[in-house]
Amino acid sequence: MAAPSLSFPFLESFSCAIFDCDGVLLDSNAVKVEAFERTLVDEDPDLVAAFIDEHRRTGGVSRYAKLRRFYTELATVAEPELAIESALRRFSAACREGLRACQPVAGARELIAALVARRVPLHVVSGGDQDEVREALEHHGLAERFAGIHGSPTPKREHLERLRADGDLLPGGVYLGDARLDMELAEAFGLSFIFVAGVSDWPEGREVARARGHRVVEDLR
Repeated sequence: MAAPSLSFPFLESFSCAIFDCDGVLLDSNAVKVEAFERTLVDEDPDLVAAFIDEHRRTGGVSRYAKLRRFYTELATVAEPELAIESALRRFSAACREGLRACQPVAGARELIAALVARRVPLHVVSGGDQDEVREALEHHGLAERFAGIHGSPTPKREHLERLRADGDLLPGGVYLGDARLDMELAEAFGLSFIFVAGVSDWPEGREVARARGHRVVEDLR
């Protein structure tokens, strides 16, 4: 049987593919925004609004780092560690609910199937909680397609370093992401970068990615 056709034929030339999850595989960026809003509902609204704006501009950074910054640098609380721990539990509950309800990005299933048929190794490297990302991809029937699913609390850079050390981050690979951090990591690790713009929270992403010579696509069709 012939392999499924590739929506982006140029991807066939890559040795491996790294996918971000939120905004690339799953249409879930809005889930994370809503989860932060629900988590911080009792905090100062002005602080929360500024925090949400910062969250949108720093895609790929984990909730662990973001909520630590909120409770140690932005908000004034008597016991920051307890506040962080409680907030992480609330955030996780909100995320799990939202991730199961969201849909894959258009074309994601078909592109993944076509790459697997061509024996291109696939990994997910996400700023989302690793267990939640795995559960969400399993729920949507995508998890088994990936050689590895890697998430927080380990930062994305550390995951890529480990993949490179293990020989899984092959020369000539590609990174599909929707955030500045994804682009910067692709450049740092010598990977081609494709900016998936359709539901990205990075408003300048199209312009910046094109200016730096990267491909820009709206979705994965």
